Amino acid sequence: MYYITYRCNARCSFCSIWRDPALRQVPDCRYEDVIRNLKALKKTGVKFIDFTGGEPLLHPELPEFLDAAKQLGLYTTVTTNCRKYPDIAGSIRGKVNLLHFSLDSMSVKEHDDLRGGSFHDSVMHSIDIALHLGERPDLLFTVTNENARAIGGLSAFAKEKKLMLIVNPVFGYGGEERIDAETLDYLEKYGRKPYVYMNAALHKLIRNDGNRRTHPRCRAVSSTIVISPDNQVLLPCFHQSNKEIPISSELTDIMKSLAYQSAKEKQGRYPFCEGCTINCYFDPSFLYKADGYLLSSLVSKAKYGFDKYVRR
Repeated sequence: MYYITYRCNARCSFCSIWRDPALRQVPDCRYEDVIRNLKALKKTGVKFIDFTGGEPLLHPELPEFLDAAKQLGLYTTVTTNCRKYPDIAGSIRGKVNLLHFSLDSMSVKEHDDLRGGSFHDSVMHSIDIALHLGERPDLLFTVTNENARAIGGLSAFAKEKKLMLIVNPVFGYGGEERIDAETLDYLEKYGRKPYVYMNAALHKLIRNDGNRRTHPRCRAVSSTIVISPDNQVLLPCFHQSNKEIPISSELTDIMKSLAYQSAKEKQGRYPFCEGCTINCYFDPSFLYKADGYLLSSLVSKAKYGFDKYVRR
């Protein structure tokens, strides 16, 4: 995960980045650092780069970062609230393998209340632009206990547009609110509908009260390298970083360091790991152990692949 900026033009009720005054002081990543790090990541065997933030489209050099990643044969992911997408749609066309547009309700008021501003119209306009350009963005539905029932309208809209609706339960870690069982029950009524993707493994993890330190399922350090805008590797993850290693040498050297290896041994075992359900780390973590979580995740991903690339 490459955090290219912590700046954001939204004030989402479920996000803490914009609330943190320390993060607001961190400058955007520098072009030369990104290019050097992408080359190093390729050497380490990394295949996917998630350019994230903040709002990644606020970084003026995002198109150049995407060009560099593509030239290296890396797959790219970008998630946006769409406020800036109409302005740069042409410059990133064909450069993002998995383009995600945040859409939390077909109700303008419900979506905009969650996002802390007027964003719904921008998402609708961006969908029209993307489809015109031959792009097929996924619709990323961040679910809270309050907006879960928006899935009915969203799933119908996704089917109409033949775009994937990714059901993404709000992160649960520390003292954050977690999706409850009743909400999961409601969401899962839509799990088999066309163009709806929800990771059954994540739902199972949430129902099991998240990660357990005594038997950790998290593989955040093994599966994911997190880089901050100010060119540091964050360990064990962004949300619970307790170690920041400046990238002053090759990334391969950092990955061999005592601090990195220690974080790998402790992944999922830190005190703050208890009960965690952060999907961006568990989604790849499910692939690191042969168990029921792996099977559930693979079945869900097979449905995603069929709906997105085969069903028309």
